[in-house]
Amino acid sequence: MLQRTPIALLVLLIATVAVVAACGNSGESVVAQPTPLAPLGAITPITADSSGEPATTPDEPASTVVAPAVFITTCGVCHAVAGTDAKGTFGPELTHIGTIAATRTDLAAEDYIRQSIEEPAAFFAPGFGPGMPSGLVNSLGDDFEAVVAFLVSQK
Repeated sequence: MLQRTPIALLVLLIATVAVVAACGNSGESVVAQPTPLAPLGAITPITADSSGEPATTPDEPASTVVAPAVFITTCGVCHAVAGTDAKGTFGPELTHIGTIAATRTDLAAEDYIRQSIEEPAAFFAPGFGPGMPSGLVNSLGDDFEAVVAFLVSQK
């Protein structure tokens, strides 16, 4: 029994060193870290005037259409639009699509954009082939019209 004691102590010492070495890992964590979400846009506070009615603010100029959040998280993964958080590089850049769309076919810009989303294989931007997924109308949901309006406003 006394002859096994040094072997047992040696095994215990090796195990202790292995545990300490594993716990003392100074390398980067392999656990995925959450990333912050892109801001959803400016929040306009609701205030009341002296009569208790909501205060009104001047309407935004008609040319200022804010990108819906769903555009950034859905379309902006592949497409870029200057001045927004849409930074995709896979699909065509859409900063001036409201102007360019009117030159691509006989359709008005809004109709071209709408059909491009509803039927992704209907048109291909120069230098780009098929790649836009189908079913985007469902992905955009109630924001589909807002996305179309935003893209049409990109002059």
